[in-house]
Amino acid sequence: MNQHTICTLDDIIPDTGVCALVDGKQIAIFRTRQNNLFALDNYDPFSQANVLSRGLIGGTTVTDDTGTAEEVLYVASPIYKQRFNLATGQCLDDESVMLDAYQVVLNDNNVMIARV
Repeated sequence: MNQHTICTLDDIIPDTGVCALVDGKQIAIFRTRQNNLFALDNYDPFSQANVLSRGLIGGTTVTDDTGTAEEVLYVASPIYKQRFNLATGQCLDDESVMLDAYQVVLNDNNVMIARV
């Protein structure tokens, strides 16, 4: 598994994202207020633009087919506002759409990502 150092934790303001170019692909890295880190493709398939790193972080409750409720953190696209699960990349507004998600590791204040 290849890891890439992206930036330091202090480079990402809480509740925002940054974009990094990794092996020719734009990756959006997000930091929550609780310092949880997530990484998804930066490409928004609905607007066909690389903008997700500028999206808004939020939370909602999702109920699955069995009736189990789960709290989900998401990023809402800044263009058409579709929401993507920060942990999985699954679009909450269109279940047929899913972004690639990446594992994020914090190593001595360095934010590093790897393909999940």
